[in-house]
Amino acid sequence: MVKEKAMIKNRRKQDILNLLISLIGLGVLVLILQVYFFRIDFTAEKRYTLSDNTKQLVSSLDKDLYFEIYLAGDLPHGFKKLQKASIEMLDELEAYANVNINYALINISDIPNPKQRNQMYEQLAARGLKPTSLQERTTDGSLKQKIIVPGIIVHDTEKETSVHLLKNVTGLSAEENLNHSIETIEFELTKAIRMLQSKQPKNIAFLTGQGELNEFEVADFTASLLQKYEVDRVSAQKLNHSKKKYSALVIAQPRNEFSREAKYQIDQYLMNGGRILWLVDEVSASMDSLQVKESTVAFYKPLNIEDQLFTYGVRINPDLVMDIQGQLIPVQTALPGEKPKFTPAPWYYSPLLNAPDHHPITRKLNVVKAEFANSIDWVGENANVKKTTLLTSSDYTRLEKVPSIVSLEIVNQQPRPEDFAVSRKKIAVLLEGKFQSAFKNRAWKGIDRKSFKSESSPSKMIVISDGDIIKNRVRGVGKNRQIEALGYDRYSRKTYGNRSFLLNCIDYLCDNEGWMELRAREVKLRMLDKTKIRSERLFWQVVNVVLPLFLLLIFGVLRYFMRKRKFARS
Repeated sequence: MVKEKAMIKNRRKQDILNLLISLIGLGVLVLILQVYFFRIDFTAEKRYTLSDNTKQLVSSLDKDLYFEIYLAGDLPHGFKKLQKASIEMLDELEAYANVNINYALINISDIPNPKQRNQMYEQLAARGLKPTSLQERTTDGSLKQKIIVPGIIVHDTEKETSVHLLKNVTGLSAEENLNHSIETIEFELTKAIRMLQSKQPKNIAFLTGQGELNEFEVADFTASLLQKYEVDRVSAQKLNHSKKKYSALVIAQPRNEFSREAKYQIDQYLMNGGRILWLVDEVSASMDSLQVKESTVAFYKPLNIEDQLFTYGVRINPDLVMDIQGQLIPVQTALPGEKPKFTPAPWYYSPLLNAPDHHPITRKLNVVKAEFANSIDWVGENANVKKTTLLTSSDYTRLEKVPSIVSLEIVNQQPRPEDFAVSRKKIAVLLEGKFQSAFKNRAWKGIDRKSFKSESSPSKMIVISDGDIIKNRVRGVGKNRQIEALGYDRYSRKTYGNRSFLLNCIDYLCDNEGWMELRAREVKLRMLDKTKIRSERLFWQVVNVVLPLFLLLIFGVLRYFMRKRKFARS
């Protein structure tokens, strides 16, 4: 009996000693963690790991940030995942920030007064967050309409901006769109933070003087740019002599030839690190002519920049890209004397362009609509220039040489595969690196030898062989003028991805830190087999409920017998 009491006393002393050692170890660990901060992400695609650019951004913040999260309340499962991912991302940002980052979940559905609730929806729409209507199936099988606001308002001490979380890419399922929304959370939130922290917005210039699109024809795109950039319209002669430094130059569908002086100024702008977005047509053709008569002539109209683009590494060909994957247009199909009847028919001269999914500019991008586009070829062997294709036609393409007759009669012809046997053709390309000057080794009195540069510092340019991609439709004149959304098609009532594509182009050209790479981030969608779920539902329910209890019982029995055997030995 005395021996047994002594053993129990020694065991208690050992337990106390183990507890003290554990507490001391825990205290040392806490002290180490206070000095050395680290986080471990065990996911395959590192979905909880912030990029170095993001860490640097939030660690340099000098103002507190507050996030109003309106994705709240009783949400469907997919939107709960989006809400959870947003909160987790804000927690990650807060962990690396030297300022306070706070957030609140706001559920507008909790407002009992319908009038006040609708006013709140209208206020959010005015602030940049668009409510979304969902059809939710109830337990009795009926459909119930639900309005949610999948967005966030971000504040600092002076300004605010909105973040629309939900992406809607045509061709993707609801699950895939929600997954893509989760993929882009870090990009969208850091983009908003950069806008708030920016003390001096970058300057974007639209070139004038060669018959480029006027301010009304690019009004929609300009309005989008003004949310984060300052925008000017400048001539080539003032491009390098302005007090402002332009981060990017947009050359939007010039219709007249470039003078040698204009070409030189553009060249030296590029040589000094400027970035250029070219939207150039080498063929003159217009849908406006076809609204008056059933046919028009498409002809080659060079702009005197062909040699310059050739030097940089591209050639825009004098042809028209025709594609089976084209936009639908209304065609009169009623017989003479009958009531007008319009039937949708493919318009092969307006291809719907494909975009690679691996590049930050084009990842998960809606289809981009072109009109009378030309094909592009790579030329030259400059090892210092990296070349990337951004937009192409489909695998069923046809190239039509000019001059040629463009007629509406083509919609009545049944397309044959052998007529569209050309593979994909490049419509938009990206070039990055050190460019050779188009005026190198040239003798011309207009060259300023003191400031002339024959090779550029690292720069970028994007060449698009269709100016209509940036052009919005303008209706009326003067006070009655109406600007349609860029990429909007009145007949199908679809809005194509033209605006998003061009904004991504400008953001990429102006990005010196590499934050646009966040758009290429991929979070794999691991979907469950729905057929298997339905057929094996009862089995897995039983396994999930019974198996843990059974294992707990086995563990308890084993522990009982082990303790009994231990006491028997002692």
